[in-house]
Amino acid sequence: MRSPSFVSLFPGLLVFLVAVAAPAPGRAAEAGSLPSPVFRGALTLPHNLKVEGTTFGGISGLDYDAASDTFYALSDDRAQRGPARYYKLRLTLDADGIHGANIASMHVLTSPDGGQFSEGDIDPEALRLAASGKHLYWSSESNQDGTPEIFVSNLDGSASRGLSLPDAYLPKAHGSRGVRPNLGFEAIALSPDNKRLYAITENALIQDGSQATLYAGSLSRIIVFDLTSGKVVAEYIYETDPIFRAPAFPLGGADNGVSEALALADGRLLVIERSYAAGVGNHIVIYVVTLDNADDISGLESIADRDVRTVRKTPWFILDEGAFGLDLDNIEAASFGPQIDGHPSLVLASDDNFNPLGQVTQFLLFTLSATAPAFPAGEPSSDLPGSEPAPSHL
Repeated sequence: MRSPSFVSLFPGLLVFLVAVAAPAPGRAAEAGSLPSPVFRGALTLPHNLKVEGTTFGGISGLDYDAASDTFYALSDDRAQRGPARYYKLRLTLDADGIHGANIASMHVLTSPDGGQFSEGDIDPEALRLAASGKHLYWSSESNQDGTPEIFVSNLDGSASRGLSLPDAYLPKAHGSRGVRPNLGFEAIALSPDNKRLYAITENALIQDGSQATLYAGSLSRIIVFDLTSGKVVAEYIYETDPIFRAPAFPLGGADNGVSEALALADGRLLVIERSYAAGVGNHIVIYVVTLDNADDISGLESIADRDVRTVRKTPWFILDEGAFGLDLDNIEAASFGPQIDGHPSLVLASDDNFNPLGQVTQFLLFTLSATAPAFPAGEPSSDLPGSEPAPSHL
């Protein structure tokens, strides 16, 4: 077996906290009493890092196993640079930041029929580890036919089954229905009791409305599965923000959509929206989302021309270019991590799109108040000295 790859980081990013203004009064209260996170540090991995013959990159899903102190990282390689795969890695975390990444192993993801996915026939995007630690849930935005999929896999990567999706999500000839290309299930979350799985489309289904623009958001769907029966038990509408800024030059690309989600212990969700404008950069907003009082649209083929009450979202914190002196990248993955001196932690990761020109694999570490019951406990790690909370707008 190939030796694990190890990458070290020069510490010291925590000092940037002193240069950032204090949070606006009331912002944490607006987010349902979630305390503002404290930024601890970042780690950027080198390009073209090889692990067991594959290129480590395209990290679009991340989840933490407290029992083994291991992160599971999903690559969104469409079986073009290697097999569909996930990695196991350990991050060296403490109050001073992220000091290294030990990429221990690579695992090939296979289809329910036992074969490897062919090139372009899979687009892995999000991953969650079951509470039992014995299997994984992971999503693919589309296969070669444009069909989104959610798989249940063993830890060796073999898929045991897939979750059945309503017809509304499945592409129809002539592009009149289903998920849009590259805007499918970008985010999944597991309820803490492991009874429900939430999957969120990056933007609206074709028949539900338009994708995000500079002037309007998009009506993404949240679909909720009961994991005992495998059946859909609810569907909701989540309205994204508009694209945050116009591109800096003509014909430059720009977008906004849901890129990741986590479930809180109190039934709410954390939902990450990632917006990008060419020549401007990235803009990341993490929302606290409440499903209560939202309309359940289960069984509806389309919500066009319907008055639907969407889920309620409240900004928790924002990351913009230059936060903590960072060149912010394409944040697509998030996981709660280990406790640090009794404080829960949150790790964000970026998808470098295997692009050596200006994009990187980046991990960001935050700690959270130990008094916030909405966050999972995790496992204890190293000591955490007292520090000032990070601002809500980072």
